Amino acid sequence: MDEKVFQILRFSYMHLKESALQQCFLYCALFKEDFMIPGEDLIAYLIDEGVIKGLKSREAEFNKGHSMLNKLERVCLLESTKKWIGGGRCVKMHDLIRDMAIQILQANSQSMVKAGAQLRELSGAEEWTEHLIRVSLMHNQIEEIPSSHSPRCPCLSTLLLCRNSEMQFIADSFFEQLHELKVLDLSHTNITKLPDSVSELVSLTALVLIGCDMLRHVPSLEKLWALKRLDLSCTWALEKMPQGMKCLCNLRYLRMNGCGEKKFPSGLLPKLSHLQVFVLVEWIPETSNRIEEYVPIIVKGKEVGCLRKLESLECHFEGYSDYVEYLKSRDETKSLTTYQIRLGPLDKYRYGYGYYYVGCKGKTIVCGNLNIDRDGDFQVMFPKDIQQLTIDNNDDATSLCDFWSLIKNATELEAIKIEFI
Repeated sequence: MDEKVFQILRFSYMHLKESALQQCFLYCALFKEDFMIPGEDLIAYLIDEGVIKGLKSREAEFNKGHSMLNKLERVCLLESTKKWIGGGRCVKMHDLIRDMAIQILQANSQSMVKAGAQLRELSGAEEWTEHLIRVSLMHNQIEEIPSSHSPRCPCLSTLLLCRNSEMQFIADSFFEQLHELKVLDLSHTNITKLPDSVSELVSLTALVLIGCDMLRHVPSLEKLWALKRLDLSCTWALEKMPQGMKCLCNLRYLRMNGCGEKKFPSGLLPKLSHLQVFVLVEWIPETSNRIEEYVPIIVKGKEVGCLRKLESLECHFEGYSDYVEYLKSRDETKSLTTYQIRLGPLDKYRYGYGYYYVGCKGKTIVCGNLNIDRDGDFQVMFPKDIQQLTIDNNDDATSLCDFWSLIKNATELEAIKIEFI
């Protein structure tokens, strides 16, 4: 890069003044070149690392993150894109600006950035220096990390190995000397087993395993008291829930499948009293001989209601009475930011993922086999802030005669979907 151009860009960076804003900018360079960076993913990393901190709610943290992105766009260090992923914004970093950011990151050998470098094997031992703080090897074709790799990186805080779709094996030795690791993202890899040495990463604040659909085993999490985010979504092959989850007393974010269970373990949620996000869903993906299928994992309404700091909820209650228990147990003075609650015997969903999620509102309740006469408690079921109500598998059309009485107080209701068999 031309020295004058570099100095001009560096001046813009230094002019940011706020350390958190500078860190946000540098974090964007960890993504591969020309990549449209999902804002939600970026901000989540900043929360995991403690760049965004000191706020009472996750919503406030994300608002702070979006404000930071707005500032970076205004000074032309980031570009706004028209593409939105999952309903969220994306940002992009110009190649020249990214080159400058990487130079800053690599000063004093503190970062290794090889995202999208088409690597088929891990970087050599000489590159894993003791000064490393952040390593990004995302979007490569690394196939395995053999036992010959045991990097001594006492300061390493962030390790991004996500989107290495060819990766099937990581040796235990790899994590043995990474004692200060905070953020570990192995999403969208083909690993079948998470190394047991991960159990010793006591500084870990985020363990992200999204879309590891070959993963069968996660070791005990008993010692990971610092963990704040655990994402096991779309880990279809996971045979059982990780041991030691009751010890995750600082967990703020939990997203997972049923891990072979039909019911969420009773007594676990009250141990996770700091949860702000709880998403418990199980979608079995489509195969050549099976359509996409929804398999409910039941959770107790009273235990969900005890989560006083909860902001976002997605779960399934087995019966209407269980949902009423949730309503009675929750803090009525505090409203959820988003919720998608399914209730009733919806064990035979007839539609794939798209039916309920395309155009789905932020506050939605999906009911099955609604019968107003039979379920007297239903008259108190719909919160005032519900935005969408879906009624499925209704075998008693006459019960809808009194339907309007159930929603008369739902002042924010925007859509009603009624599906008859």
